Amino acid sequence: MKINQFLLAMVVVAAEVAVTVYGADVTLIEDGQSRCVIRVSPRVMAADREVPSEAAQEQDRRRLRESVRDLAHYLEKMSGAAVSISTGGSAAGGNRAILIGEVAQDAFGPVGITVFGGQGCRVVGQQARIGVYGESDLGSSYAIYDVLHELGCRWYMPGDLGEVIPARKTIVLAERDTSLSPGTVSRGIWYADDAFRRRNRLGGFAYSAGHALEGYVSKEQLEQHPDWNAEIGGKRMLHRCDVGHRLCWANAEVSAAVGDRVIAMLDKNPATPCVSISPGDGSDFCECIRCKALDAGDWDASMNCVSITDRYVHFCNRVAERVTQKHPNVKLGFLAYVQFTRPPKREKLHPVLIPQLAPITYCRAHTVSDATCPSRPEMHEILTGWGKAAKNIAMYEYGYHLAEVSAPFPMIARNVEELPLQYANGVTMWTPETLPSFDTGLPGLYLGIRMAWNPKVEPRAILDEFFSNFYGAAGRPMKDYWQSIDACWARVPEHAGSGFGHMRRFTPERLAEARRLMDAAVTACETALESRRVKMADVSLRQLERFMKMRLDYFSGRFAELETDSRLWTGVHQALADEYAANYAFTKTGWCPQTVAVLYANIFFFNSYADASRIAREYSLLTPALNVWSYTVDREKNGETQAWQRTDFDDNTWKKTDVAIDTWAALGLLDYYGSVWYRSRVDIPQIPAGKKVYLWVGATDGKCKVFVNGRHVPYRNDKGEETAEAEGYCQPFSFDITAAVKAGTGNQISIVGTRSFLNEFGTGGLLGPVVLYRDK
Repeated sequence: MKINQFLLAMVVVAAEVAVTVYGADVTLIEDGQSRCVIRVSPRVMAADREVPSEAAQEQDRRRLRESVRDLAHYLEKMSGAAVSISTGGSAAGGNRAILIGEVAQDAFGPVGITVFGGQGCRVVGQQARIGVYGESDLGSSYAIYDVLHELGCRWYMPGDLGEVIPARKTIVLAERDTSLSPGTVSRGIWYADDAFRRRNRLGGFAYSAGHALEGYVSKEQLEQHPDWNAEIGGKRMLHRCDVGHRLCWANAEVSAAVGDRVIAMLDKNPATPCVSISPGDGSDFCECIRCKALDAGDWDASMNCVSITDRYVHFCNRVAERVTQKHPNVKLGFLAYVQFTRPPKREKLHPVLIPQLAPITYCRAHTVSDATCPSRPEMHEILTGWGKAAKNIAMYEYGYHLAEVSAPFPMIARNVEELPLQYANGVTMWTPETLPSFDTGLPGLYLGIRMAWNPKVEPRAILDEFFSNFYGAAGRPMKDYWQSIDACWARVPEHAGSGFGHMRRFTPERLAEARRLMDAAVTACETALESRRVKMADVSLRQLERFMKMRLDYFSGRFAELETDSRLWTGVHQALADEYAANYAFTKTGWCPQTVAVLYANIFFFNSYADASRIAREYSLLTPALNVWSYTVDREKNGETQAWQRTDFDDNTWKKTDVAIDTWAALGLLDYYGSVWYRSRVDIPQIPAGKKVYLWVGATDGKCKVFVNGRHVPYRNDKGEETAEAEGYCQPFSFDITAAVKAGTGNQISIVGTRSFLNEFGTGGLLGPVVLYRDK
């Protein structure tokens, strides 16, 4: 059955599970003694067979085999009674048998439900026998974990530390006949081990929407057909076929070539369920007249440009029409991303197209009902729009912020409000982009996993169970702690979505309250296991406290220890990543020799800290950190012609900003690309003869142009090369202002910060303090 045909039936099944109780319970374990045996076919329990890694049937068989072993393992862990697994005997043989897979189907008949991908399953009990099976090995695995879930087994995060298994000397299952299926077509997170994924019933339809499109066109084809290349900056981009390259979507020959390549791939692997036709990452696309003519005029504020969704859907439709002539059952996935995030206004989607909504330029901290947020409420319109345009939507929400990923980010308010909204608007596939960060996002991650299986469940009920089960006696203070951290994200009007907004979010007062709640949780623990679970959150909070101390020292001009403190923070984080590797925490991945958090900290913060410590060590500071500035937006780019840099210019009508606290997003400039002028006055003492004076800018977003007392000061890099302005993201810059500065009198400093390229941070202009320093 096609996805759009089976989905409605699947959702109905998830909401209205048919249950028949026969009136007698089946006792599996009695007073610590096993009264049952697990019966399964030899096929299921066989050793691994050597097959291509993409052979789905073998992978599902292995999954079922491990599920059977889990069933025996956790029944024993609950009760202390060993439960044997038998691959011999008839289905009818044995007393109180748990029949698995085809053995159960032989005894009880068909599953009675058909769900795409074989995800339907059945748990049935009659006459002291339990049947646990599905319409496929995958479905049978789901049925096993349905039984374990009913018995109270939970896996809140990867590793033994994450599992909660109740102690029961007697284990009884009510006789019943239940047919069930997941409420979504597919479910997944980026980082977790196979056991955690299996036990939480992640998986399903193998949806694909990764960056792939440009790879379907060869270099030779691009050379033979120059007009297939995108026109960017007035020129066709020739002789490139890497994933980052662009094609001209208006050209019918391009869509035909892509379609033919997809057909050739499917001819070799006809069982492939879904092929991605998403373009490569980035936001530069064809600017030719024909492509622009396909746009519908819908403005994308987050990208500061016209939405190109209709143009893209038009292209995807043509690819789909060509591919389905030969392979009618394949699905084609594509990202709704960057300037094609918004839903189409004109084009109707081909039935095999499945959009994956990836709102990378939209706020991740707030909810769609937050009127103070400049972008998140737009997600309601985007969701409902795509819900009307497509029968099935894949949701690719972001479970972390770039630039700083070590701070706790529990995603409670956002997921409680928005997960039900997503499922009400056609989201049938849930695969957020995540990191190995169960230390920072555990509540929201687990909530998402549970609701992906059953979208009808009450989110607050899941969270209450989580806090109570996982933290035990410390459940109440840990709930208060996580909610206090969540409020720093969801209730604070800061929209930069990265560490640059931390000074506004994680104020000393809020951190002190989080610490009070955490200390109460540590004290409330009654068992060693509770203490270990609380400790994981405690050490994560301590890392945030260390990080925020560095931010406060940085903006306070206390530079001397910044480099040492950053090394300490790095060493602790690396050690925590090793300690909690089994729990997929503290952002340890296989592709990064450091943790992702350390990698980002080095890129976005620690370069400035190291340079600040160098200045404190080798030079003499002349001023405190300059954080408060008068500022104005230069939308017309005429600041210099209007003499905003002059000493006698009157800036009394300009607003004030504290760059330690205010990002451009907080100033209402989330989607602004252009220049902002900053002005301040500062006194410096007399300078000894022959000593140079420098102006240091801790960090900027984009370009930085400096004027001192009305005089333009060029930037010279380490090679001695001179430019009118410095440029670089989150890099410190020093300007030699000796010839322009005046000792013993007020010096007027003007800085022009220009945000010239897209990022998903919501930042711009000055990102760090400014100080004046001199040679010792």
